[in-house]
Amino acid sequence: MNAHECKELLSSDAARVPNRREFLALSGVLLLVGCSNDPKGPTASGAVDTSPPKTSANGFTIAQRFSQEVLVPGLVRLPISLATNQAVLSDGPDALRATIYDTVSGQPVLKGLRAQKRRVSAGYVYWDFHAQLDNPGTYALVVDGGTPDGGAIQINKPSLVTIPVPGQALPPFDTPTTDNNRGVDPLCTRIVGGPCPFHALTLTQALQTGKPVAYLIGTPAHCQFGTCGPGLEFLMAAATKLGDQITIVHAEVYVDDSATVTTPAVNEYNLTFEPTLYLVNRAGIIANRLDAAWDQSELNEALVELMSAS
Repeated sequence: MNAHECKELLSSDAARVPNRREFLALSGVLLLVGCSNDPKGPTASGAVDTSPPKTSANGFTIAQRFSQEVLVPGLVRLPISLATNQAVLSDGPDALRATIYDTVSGQPVLKGLRAQKRRVSAGYVYWDFHAQLDNPGTYALVVDGGTPDGGAIQINKPSLVTIPVPGQALPPFDTPTTDNNRGVDPLCTRIVGGPCPFHALTLTQALQTGKPVAYLIGTPAHCQFGTCGPGLEFLMAAATKLGDQITIVHAEVYVDDSATVTTPAVNEYNLTFEPTLYLVNRAGIIANRLDAAWDQSELNEALVELMSAS
């Protein structure tokens, strides 16, 4: 499938964005990390504030929608939301511009970055910046109209990151299936409409099909930040258009509805957040990974890239 054919299948109503735990001391940083053995842990947002972003000297703050500990050198995805007075905004500008600074030298390393607004659900918006950061270190994302300190970015040495990252082969794993739930019950916590259709094959089997693979780890019913359910629905919508050109697997985060014990699928990859979506090419190499939040338009764009390159 060429890029044009895939794009026609996954026609999106959003324009293409141009190419794209130590350090949390910067002011106004709110980190979104959700998956742990304590599902009742603190959330990254408080009450929703629908007012427009402040543009005073203090500016608005950045609510990070990515985990610091899993970023490695290369093209990194930096989804953020905006907040004022510790309240995450439910809306905002159609696009944001930003500069990334090296926090050691204080010098800008990337200027003129642009991100468009994406909407996961009513009241949940984010902006996804994409930046080429090739050296480990600490950086700051400073958004026009935001606080001068911005939000922290930690680029880690790959040897220190324990989860699979883009450029590596995705390790095979025998995920639960409808034929063998491997002790995970319910197999799929999709809330409306019953279990999703992505439990026919194990991940190991999916990686042997010779097709691109999308592997989602997330729990619609118990997601701390309300993004697992929409993320799964977006994937189902894309699947109806792509058909058998891609193999899709979903694995739950918890072994049962008590939501206290994480599944082997989570533990196997050392995940500390949810959801995450691995996009894998025909050779079994991770081409992209979407963490924490994505909408239909961003997912479609990522799938176009995967299908056209595979």
